[in-house]
Amino acid sequence: MAYDYDLVVIGSGPGGYVAAIRASQLGLKAAVIEKDKTGGVCLNIGCIPSKALIHQAEIFHSIKDLEGMGVKVDISKFDYHAVFEKSRAAAERLSKGVAFLLKKNKIEYLEGTAELTGPNEVSIDGKKRVTGKSIIVATGSRPREIPGFPFDEKQVLSSNGALMLEALPKSAIILGGGYIGVEFAHIMSSFGLEVTVVEMLDRLLPIDDEESSAVLQRAFKKRKIAMHTSTKATGMKKTKDGVTLSIEKKGGEKAELKAEMLLVVVGRAANTENIGLEKVGINTEKGFIPVGDYYQTSAPSIYAIGDVVASPQLAHVASKEGEIVAEHLAGKSPPVKVDPHTIPSAVYCEPQVAGFGYKEYELREQGKNYKKA
Repeated sequence: MAYDYDLVVIGSGPGGYVAAIRASQLGLKAAVIEKDKTGGVCLNIGCIPSKALIHQAEIFHSIKDLEGMGVKVDISKFDYHAVFEKSRAAAERLSKGVAFLLKKNKIEYLEGTAELTGPNEVSIDGKKRVTGKSIIVATGSRPREIPGFPFDEKQVLSSNGALMLEALPKSAIILGGGYIGVEFAHIMSSFGLEVTVVEMLDRLLPIDDEESSAVLQRAFKKRKIAMHTSTKATGMKKTKDGVTLSIEKKGGEKAELKAEMLLVVVGRAANTENIGLEKVGINTEKGFIPVGDYYQTSAPSIYAIGDVVASPQLAHVASKEGEIVAEHLAGKSPPVKVDPHTIPSAVYCEPQVAGFGYKEYELREQGKNYKKA
């Protein structure tokens, strides 16, 4: 059977566009289908704009250091909207860069919402149909919404909403003390907001190294960022003045926190709904697509990479997975699945936190012997 393409990629994020480019470099005819902007969430409302905000926040925060050297800085005309515009410009520039790379590598770019309609067929907006010898699902993820705390992107924000803020409130509660929550706490505190972080587990960065978490918490305390760990949110109430968050600590103590804005960052959900997985016999496990050594799904011609599979939700992980699939399809001998313990991770706050390999608590829980450096 003749196919329109050797490879059809659904999604143009760091996994999808890298997979398509590598496939083209290896002689495969490839197409990418995207419903929004090239570069996916990472480039448009994730990694890139957030790092642009972090950079500007740190410049603003360093004013105190300049004053310590006798430099007078007038911030009376500070305009956060200009900060927002610079972050959007960075995202826009890189999105256009990805579009250029796709064109340069002779990859057809198809706009629209894709749905699997067969093991080798994809429908675009329910109208156009394209076929591929192989298909990669790289549809990414979205902010996870939890019951009782629905996003309105005005008073109760997701990370998307926070990145699109054109003006800052005076205070914010951040529900979730993981990577995203900690980075936003750093940004907002640097710009002078009164920030409170609420984390259900016993420390910030609960899946990271314990000692790193302790160093970060001490630094946040020094910056007067309030932290409530081992604390769960039990409800919220919106008023014209802001949001009141009801919390309950581990020992049963209850309290209320008030701020102009609530930012809910409790993880990300894989975009595996409404893409036709059931039509090709692919089931999900806890929202993720199960895959084999080369990211093949239960449908032999369909692969899945990035945030839709149960691997660390990091841009560089998705890119590597895309390369592995492309090389596998081209008949090369790439390494099998990325080992999560070889993946570097970083949290862009102050102090910055980075690492790779096993965490000490993991080794302890597994009963393995280890020696501290």
